[in-house]
Amino acid sequence: MLRARAPSLIVALLASLGLAADAHASSGVRLRWSAPEGCPTAEAISAEVDRLLGGRGAQTEPLDVTAEVKRDAGRYRVRLETRGEEGPRTREVEATTCAALGEAAALIIAMMIDPDVIAEPPPEVPPTTRTEAHITPSPPATTPTDTRIGPSPPATTPTDTRIGPSPPPHDPNRSAYRFQPSPPRPEPIRVSPSKVPLSVSPQPPPPPMALSVRALADVGAFPAPTVGFGAALSLFVGRYRLEAGISFLPTRTFPFPNLDTATGDIDLTLAHVGACAAFLRRPPFELGPCVSFEAGRIQSTSAGISSPGQGAAAWLAVSAGGRFTWTFARPVALVAGLGAGVPVVHPELAVSGLGAVHRASPVLGRAELGIEVRF
Repeated sequence: MLRARAPSLIVALLASLGLAADAHASSGVRLRWSAPEGCPTAEAISAEVDRLLGGRGAQTEPLDVTAEVKRDAGRYRVRLETRGEEGPRTREVEATTCAALGEAAALIIAMMIDPDVIAEPPPEVPPTTRTEAHITPSPPATTPTDTRIGPSPPATTPTDTRIGPSPPPHDPNRSAYRFQPSPPRPEPIRVSPSKVPLSVSPQPPPPPMALSVRALADVGAFPAPTVGFGAALSLFVGRYRLEAGISFLPTRTFPFPNLDTATGDIDLTLAHVGACAAFLRRPPFELGPCVSFEAGRIQSTSAGISSPGQGAAAWLAVSAGGRFTWTFARPVALVAGLGAGVPVVHPELAVSGLGAVHRASPVLGRAELGIEVRF
């Protein structure tokens, strides 16, 4: 009897292992978790998220979440970042212990996947009903007796006759064959939003922004290729970037083409507004087109002639190109761009008695390389 039940127990064990593997494969979150030693692991956080969702997370695409835990002044703070069709979203949670921080982070991730996770607690799996199996040893076989044919014995006084199974004989060692039930499973730990010290603002977070500084290269605005520098402030709305900034191409000295002894100094100050779209997003890389409109002032000073002078003119141009971003160490990113521009007006620098000495090219070439910090 005992050997006959062993295969069924093995089959049940393998089935439970298979269910556990399926549950792990259908997790509702892909978590990249960075935390100090002693904090919950990424596997523990993912398991708590799946428990809170109660299987509802497996019905959708897993949510990509990046989390970084830092300790500051005896408290723990985690920054959660997700990226979706509307762009990056961030949440910050603070707690006194890393364990409480992990529970709070799991709760927030579960709410990102299913906002009704608080209103509807996760279903609990009822414990498997276990019955005690009693194995009673067979009674010893009786010794066969000789069979004799003879007259039937006289009828005795009739008694009541009952048909049914005879009760098993009493066995003092019967408890030795009893399978002991496994101890009851502990109740799952529930995360109560009112008991976890969260510092989550009820208002949606503001759109992320970035501040960048860049080196510039220009071909066409001056008589010779030149370099400059600039800065810009960006606002992210989904996959789009709105940008405003300033640039400066410092003074360059160039000779007049028809008078070797005369020279001119020229510089250009610009302000621009533009927009970019990150059509290709493969974190930590982004690539997309950009358009920009710029306005500024170009000015020049002449020297080496009988009547030196200076002049200035307005500068207007539109440009288009592409931009590549590499977030190599969050929140710092490398930004590179390449494009072309067309002046809306063509300022001409002229010297009295010499005529025009410089006119901007009808097509400009632009390149940029810089660093930006997102916040």
